[in-house]
Amino acid sequence: MTNTNRETQPNDITIEPANRDREVQKSRTDVNNLLDENTKKRVNARLSFGTFFYDSRHKTVLGRDALNWVKLSIFYAIFYCFLGCFFVGLTYIFAFLLDRTQPRYFNTESTMAVRSTNAIVGMGFRPQPSTSESLVRITNNSTQQQQIASSLELFRNVFLLQNHDAKVEECSIDKPASKLQSGAACSFNWHHIVNNDSHPCSDKNLYGFKYEQPCILVKLNKVYEWKPIKGVLPLHIQELRGVLSDKSTSNSDVYVTCAGTHPADDDILTNVTYYSLNYPVGSSKFGVIPNYFFPFRNAKDHVQPFVLVQFNKLPLNRLVSITCRAWAPGIEHNARRMRGMVNFQLYRAYTDMKSNDNDVH
Repeated sequence: MTNTNRETQPNDITIEPANRDREVQKSRTDVNNLLDENTKKRVNARLSFGTFFYDSRHKTVLGRDALNWVKLSIFYAIFYCFLGCFFVGLTYIFAFLLDRTQPRYFNTESTMAVRSTNAIVGMGFRPQPSTSESLVRITNNSTQQQQIASSLELFRNVFLLQNHDAKVEECSIDKPASKLQSGAACSFNWHHIVNNDSHPCSDKNLYGFKYEQPCILVKLNKVYEWKPIKGVLPLHIQELRGVLSDKSTSNSDVYVTCAGTHPADDDILTNVTYYSLNYPVGSSKFGVIPNYFFPFRNAKDHVQPFVLVQFNKLPLNRLVSITCRAWAPGIEHNARRMRGMVNFQLYRAYTDMKSNDNDVH
C-alpha cells in the first residue's frame, strides 16, 4: 500500500506563518518610511524656497540684505547709463559722418549692380489701392470710382506737385539736371502734362475712371546719379520713332511702352494713349521721359518724371495683365526680378446694372 503522506525533503524551504507576517509588516513599514521621506523633502523644499525668498531671521530677500540690493542697483544703473551713452555717442558719430544727400555707394559700386554691369532700374505704377496686390479695378459705380481715384490723387498731392517757394530751375538739353546748383531740382510737376480740366486724365474726369478709361501713372524709381549710358536705342523703339540708326548716342531719352503680358492680353490692348512731357496731347506709340531730367541727386523739391498711360477700350469681365517697360541704353530687363519693367492687372466690371455707352464686347 502506497503512503500518501509526502515526507519533507532536506532541500524544501518551509516558511512559518509567523515569519510571513513579519515580512509583510516590514514591507509596509519600509513603504511608510519612504512616503514620509518624500513628504519631508517636499516640505523642506517649500521651506527652503520660502526662506530663500525672504529670510526673516537674517532679514534678506533672495539671499541679499537691503544694503547689498542698494549696491547692486547703483552698479547696474551706472553700467546701463554708461552703455546707453556709449551707444548714443556712436550713433551720433555715425550720423555726423554720414552724408545726408549722397549715399556712400551707388550705381555700379553698390549692391544694385550685383550680377549686372549696370545699375538696376526699377519701375512703379499708380494708382495702387493695396500695396499687397497689383490689381486695378474699373467699375461704373461712382463711389468706387471716387475711391480708386483718391489713391492717385493722394500720390499726386504728395509727390507730384512743387510749391511756389521750391528751389527749382528750368531744365533743357543745354541745361540738364547735372548742371543745376546744389540742392536744386528741375521744374516739373503734374500740371506740365495734365494742364487743364478737359484732359482725359484730369481730376475732373477722375483720372479716366469716370468713363472707364483709366489713366495709369508709370514712373522710374529714383536711383541716385543714374542716367542713360551711351549706346544704341533698341530697334523696335527706332522703328516707332521712324528713325533707324546704328550710331551710339550719349543723351538718349527714356521711352516707356506698355503691352499685354501674354499674347491673349496683347490682342486686347488695341487703343492705348501715352501722355508725357514731350507728348502732352498724347501719343499712340510711346511715352518719353527727357534725358535732361537725369541724374537724380536727391534734391528736396525733386519730382520724378512720369508717363500717364490711358487704356481706352477694355473688355468687360476679363482680367488683362499688362507689362510696361522702360527703354534706354543702360536699362536691363529681367522678367523674373522685374528689372526695367512693372506688371499690373486691369479688371473692368459693372456693379451698377445700367446701360453704358462705353461697353466693349
